[in-house]
Formats: sequence, structure tokens, C-alpha cells
Amino acid sequence: MTVPENTIRTYKASGKLMLFGEYLVLNGSDCLAFPLKFGQTLSVTKSDELIWESYSKHGIWFSASMSSDFTILDTNNEEVAETLKQLFLVIRAEKPELDFNQRFKAEANFELNWGLGSSSTLISLLSQWSGVETKKLLDVSFGGSGYDVACATAEGPIIYANGKVKKEVHLPESITNKLLFIYLGNKQNSREEIKRFKKKEVTQDQVDTMDTIISNALQTDQIEVFEQQLDHSEELISSIIETNQLKQRLFADYPYSIKSLGAWGGDFFLATVRDLKTAKTYFEEKGYDTLFTYQEFIK
Repeated sequence: MTVPENTIRTYKASGKLMLFGEYLVLNGSDCLAFPLKFGQTLSVTKSDELIWESYSKHGIWFSASMSSDFTILDTNNEEVAETLKQLFLVIRAEKPELDFNQRFKAEANFELNWGLGSSSTLISLLSQWSGVETKKLLDVSFGGSGYDVACATAEGPIIYANGKVKKEVHLPESITNKLLFIYLGNKQNSREEIKRFKKKEVTQDQVDTMDTIISNALQTDQIEVFEQQLDHSEELISSIIETNQLKQRLFADYPYSIKSLGAWGGDFFLATVRDLKTAKTYFEEKGYDTLFTYQEFIK
């Protein structure tokens, strides 16, 4: 069936955060991850040539045009354009029947420096448009475990391991009502963090320990027990990557749990709370004023 030239096809992909399993998911452990209410949309319409435009909340940040063989004709960012070119080359190899003379307009509804998945949502959006498996696109571009791309189309929290979603899960309100997500202010380069981690020694016992932590966290409705799992995870990852825990470094006087999310050292972290207003005041007074409750943040 031929698609009329003025038809706009629209695709959506959610951003992501990993609560448990960071780093160790690369060694086969489970991870517990969240799809977010923030994400990207992709609108595709027929054009005379391949045109790509990416927008943030502040306007256009990337643009490129390419010839029929994906030679980059014009762009404001050569590195991003080259990554996009490699993705299109894979798509054409897999789906040569596709018409690539399209105008692609990607729009993110979050700050790109938050590290919520501008790369993973791009992979998901191109997969949705083209029908090419996300793993094939991920392998030639950003790498990683693939959990973030899985979150892009998930309807709620997931357990992910070894390249697939094992199951969808639910956290009780007695837990989620006491979680606060705070932007630390340092976007991490996930590819560089992955390279660094792969040089570390990881035992099967450490992988099994993370799986047990996740299992225990999902079996409780008591915030105190949940906090024990958060703290245990921090201790485990800290010992493997030889990095001090975030709470020790910045929030030693905070009375409840602090947990890094994803690659340590940047992006968002999690704090458990008892009184939301008191917790917000604590972090805002330290200069961390981008904060979200579970209900505001998680899909």
C-alpha cells in the first residue's frame, strides 16, 4: 500500500533510568529499569531528499541532509551526522525497499544533558520506523546492554537481562511515594564508562548478589527493607568500580538512602524520603533544584 506523500507518521519512545543492576547487567545480572514520562517523538514525511532535524525544549540542536547514498551534504554536527549515517546504512542493508527521501523530525521533551536516553530513544524510533531490530542498530552505534532501548517501548518498570525483558514489575505506593529523583548535574558518557568497567574483574558471586538484591527489593512493601537493598547495591558496585559512594562524597548528613543511577558520577540519583517537603528543601539548599517524584517521572 502506497503512503500518500503528505502523510505524517509519528513514533514515540520513552527515556530510561536504571535503579538496580548498573554495570553488572553487562555481565549478565538482572537490572531493574524504569521507562520515563520524558522521551522523544519522531515525525516522518515524504521529501525530495533525506533531511534530519532534532529539537530539544530550546529549539533545533542538530540538523543534517544526506544524498541517496547517505553522503553527508550539510550538517551542524559532523560526529552526530556520522552516527546517523551508519544507522541508515544498516537500515538500508536490512530493508533496501525503504524510501529514504524523508524529512525526519525528532523532538525531545526533556533537557538533553539530563542523560535520560537521547541515544536509546533515537535507536528505538528508527527501529519503529524501519522495522529493523534495535540490536542491529545498537551494535553499530552506542553499544551497551540494550536495557535503555527496551525501556523506550515499555509500559512500566521492567526486569531486563541478557538482551531481553524478563518481565514487567510493579512497585507498591508505600515504596514509590518515598522516592525522589534528583539531577546531579554531570552528564556521563556511557560508552566511556562501559569501556572502563570492562577492565574490572567481576565474579559470578557478585552477579548473583545483584540478582538477590533486586529480588529482595521487589518482594517488600516496607521502605526500610527497600533502603537496605539500595545501600547493599551501592556497597557492591562501589567495591567493583573502586569509586566512593555518592552519599559518602556529597550527602553524608542525609538521614536516608542515596543511590547513584546508571553510570556513577553524573545524571540523576535517587534519594529516599519520609517527608517530601523536608527532603526537597535539603537538596535545594545544596544547589540541586531539578527534582521529580516517582509519580512525576516514571511511566
